[in-house]
Amino acid sequence: MPQHNPTPDRVLVDAIDALVDEQLAREPDSGTVEHCPHCPQEWHSLPVRMQLLMLRLRYCGCEDCEAALDAYDYAADDSPVFCPGSQFHGPVQPLLQRLRAMRGRIPIPIQIDIIELIETDTTAVEAEPPPGPVPPDGCAYRITFHGDADHYRAQIWTYRLSRPWRDTNYVFVSHIKRTIADDGPEFETAIFRYHPPGTPQPAISNRFLVDGHWHGVLAGEDISHYQAAIDEHGVIVEVDPNLRARYHADGRVDPDLFVQQITGQMVIAIVD
Repeated sequence: MPQHNPTPDRVLVDAIDALVDEQLAREPDSGTVEHCPHCPQEWHSLPVRMQLLMLRLRYCGCEDCEAALDAYDYAADDSPVFCPGSQFHGPVQPLLQRLRAMRGRIPIPIQIDIIELIETDTTAVEAEPPPGPVPPDGCAYRITFHGDADHYRAQIWTYRLSRPWRDTNYVFVSHIKRTIADDGPEFETAIFRYHPPGTPQPAISNRFLVDGHWHGVLAGEDISHYQAAIDEHGVIVEVDPNLRARYHADGRVDPDLFVQQITGQMVIAIVD
C-alpha cells in the first residue's frame, strides 16, 4: 500500500499527545499531593539547593522576602544540594547524612544571651509519641499554630522536633517587642518550650489569671530566679525579674536558624 504523509491536523494531535506523555512522565498526577522520595518537600523535578530551601522556609510574604526571591538566580546558585530531585535515580545519601555534611558550610552568625539560672529537679511526664508527621532524626518541621496567635501581640512560629529539647518535642519562637527602657534593640527573638493541646502536659501547682488568660505555675520549678508558667495554648513562658526570656537573642533573628542554634536540629520543611 502506498504511504501517505499525515495531515496537518494529525501532526498537531500527535504533538499534543507527545507533550502530554512527557508531562505525565515528568510528574506523577494521582489527584493528591505527591511527596519527594528523597526529602520532605513536595514532588519537584529540579534539584533543590540550600539557598533556595532557606528562601522558601523563611518566606513570609513581606517586601524583604519578595525582594530576596526576585534577586535569586537558580543558575548561579552553587550552595550545597539539599535534594537531587524527585526523579533522580541512583544512590542518594540518607537525608540526615546530607544535612550533617552541610551544617558546617551554612554560617549562622547569631549572638545568643542565655540567662544563667539554677536548674531544679522536676517530675518528668511520661512521654508519648506526639501526633503529626515526625521529622527525620536531627531535624525539625515548622508547623501551624492552632491557638490564638493574636494573644501574643508578636510574630510567632511553632516547631516539631525529632528529639526532645528540655522534655518537650515542640518549641515556640517569637519576635517580642521589648518594654524595658534601655539602649538595646527594640525587639528580641525568644524560644520557649511548647506543649500543644492533646500532647502530654507538665504538672502545675497553681493557676493564676493574667489579662483574662489562665496560666499554670509549673510544679517543682524554682521561681525565685525566674518565672515559668504554661499558658492556655501550652506555651511555657520563662522570664527573669526584668521580663527577659530565658533563651533569647537581640533583634529579629531568623526563627528557623534560631531553632537550629538552640536545639541543634535543622528546620527542613513546613508542614500542616
